[in-house]
Amino acid sequence: MGGLLAPVKLSGPGRGTLAVLLWASVAGLLIAVVSTGFEIYSIWQGEASMSVNVANSYFPELAEDNPRVLSGSYETAWLTVEGMPAAARCLLSAAVVMRHLVVVAVCAAMALVCRRILQYRPFAKSSAIALAVVGAVFVATAVLPGMFESVATIISAESLGLPGPDQIETREVVDVPMPPIDVPLVALGLFFGMIATSLQMGGRMFRDPPSPAATLPYGPEGMVFPSHSNFSGRNVAGMSAT
Repeated sequence: MGGLLAPVKLSGPGRGTLAVLLWASVAGLLIAVVSTGFEIYSIWQGEASMSVNVANSYFPELAEDNPRVLSGSYETAWLTVEGMPAAARCLLSAAVVMRHLVVVAVCAAMALVCRRILQYRPFAKSSAIALAVVGAVFVATAVLPGMFESVATIISAESLGLPGPDQIETREVVDVPMPPIDVPLVALGLFFGMIATSLQMGGRMFRDPPSPAATLPYGPEGMVFPSHSNFSGRNVAGMSAT
């Protein structure tokens, strides 16, 4: 532990690189926040668009008179919705916030970790907490935004009077969208959680180093002998005999 606890000083280029990363992270965080605000503003100003899946769709009209086209269908319609219900706008806004929260969390965690390293505190508890929060945000973002957008699509379609799945026998209908799950993002979130756990373990090792007795070799019958003993073999044998 003596070698591990020896002070290590950062070089000039190392400190410069960490400082650049810190301020770049702060800039990325601000850009993500501003972008989130603009997207939410556009949603509430009536410029929101959504993708609607269509089931039991008709043959495309542009190919009806072409004898070389044997079959075909269209499955997705892009709608620019005006007067979207407030509930749908809230869900779309929540989806936007969640997607940008990934960038915000990563930039905030990077800035915090860089600052802790510059302070010679790489195993600070706050760094582990920041990385754990990033992992949780990744997992939540892999699931929740798609779910929010799917529910918003259903609410908007119903408010526009578009036919639902119960009318599929007679016409094309709005299909119930399945919320997508970003599996790689889930894996990345679990990876960040593992890194946070490793930092916590490292911090505990430096804060609470093991006692010297824990590293001493054990003799017969559970007796502990110093590693640099001045006892002779005869004395040790005599002690064992008694």
